[in-house]
Amino acid sequence: MLRDLIRCRFTKLAVRRPSWRTVRRTVVGVGLLLVGLEVFRVVAWTNKHELLPGKVYRTAQLNEDGLREFIEAKGIKTVINLRGFCPGPEAPWYAAEVRTTQDLGVSQEDVTLSANRLPPPVELRRLIEILDRAEYPITFHCKRGADRTGLTATVVMLLFTDASLDRARRQLWPRYGHFRFGRTAAMDDFFDRYESWLAGRDHTPALFREWAANHYTPGPASGTLTSPHEDTIVAAKPDAWAAIPITATNTSGEPWELRPGNYAGVHVQFTVHNDRGDIIHTGQAGLFRKTVPPKESLPLTLAVPPLGTPGLYTLRADLMNADEAAVPIRQTGFYQFGSFPLLLFLQVK
Repeated sequence: MLRDLIRCRFTKLAVRRPSWRTVRRTVVGVGLLLVGLEVFRVVAWTNKHELLPGKVYRTAQLNEDGLREFIEAKGIKTVINLRGFCPGPEAPWYAAEVRTTQDLGVSQEDVTLSANRLPPPVELRRLIEILDRAEYPITFHCKRGADRTGLTATVVMLLFTDASLDRARRQLWPRYGHFRFGRTAAMDDFFDRYESWLAGRDHTPALFREWAANHYTPGPASGTLTSPHEDTIVAAKPDAWAAIPITATNTSGEPWELRPGNYAGVHVQFTVHNDRGDIIHTGQAGLFRKTVPPKESLPLTLAVPPLGTPGLYTLRADLMNADEAAVPIRQTGFYQFGSFPLLLFLQVK
């Protein structure tokens, strides 16, 4: 009797099914393993993907041998470098890329994008112009092949396929190494702005071209600085302050928010340089509370302290936008989005 009871108990234990908790843990574990393997492939390898069969490819930065092999294997005719023109010993990858493309008779195009901020309008239009005239097959890359490359891949999908905006934006997914948080969320913000402009309309390639060419602005970071002294030399005394009037005009599609305090909100930052090019003074203007709507202007004054030594000095002023949510506060010059700094000359005597 006891033997039969023990045998029955062990038989039940042997056929017991796994609990749902065990199943869930197993599924989650397998999923995390697959995600980990994909992330390792993206980070440690080359992040190569075929975007349009036989025509368009995306990668991370390849080394010289890797780029040569890839060009020869895919018959690449154009390489688009999204990291910008980077000559000099501090960027050996650029020299290697130029050497490889020249050796193979392949076109190389340089576009300057940042993974941490919205693309400058001039660089966006240049990218579209390159994509329109380039000899295919093409490949494009940034450093990791995740953020700037993901933005460019999405642009390709919007321009040359019938993909919806949602489907095209899958090029900015974690499987390629892109995550929508932190500074690289600027890549997603770019397409959020396009979606907002569509105002419920379905995307078409023609609509994207229209927006990129005529309506896109990088947030509030678009403006002009002018001064009545642009065509003259400002006269200043060695022992006296100089007050230089300027006008800031909002040419973006969003209001400027000026704030009091050090480097807050939209403001003007200027530097004064001596005849050797050394910066001898840095100042700000517009550090007060005010909203400047699009297309409106704001008069400001640049206060230059006594410079002491007679001579000719150069003043460079640019509009800045401070991200007060960042720690430390992150400032972005409008010149990075295509606006021009204001240059003036001061004669101290």
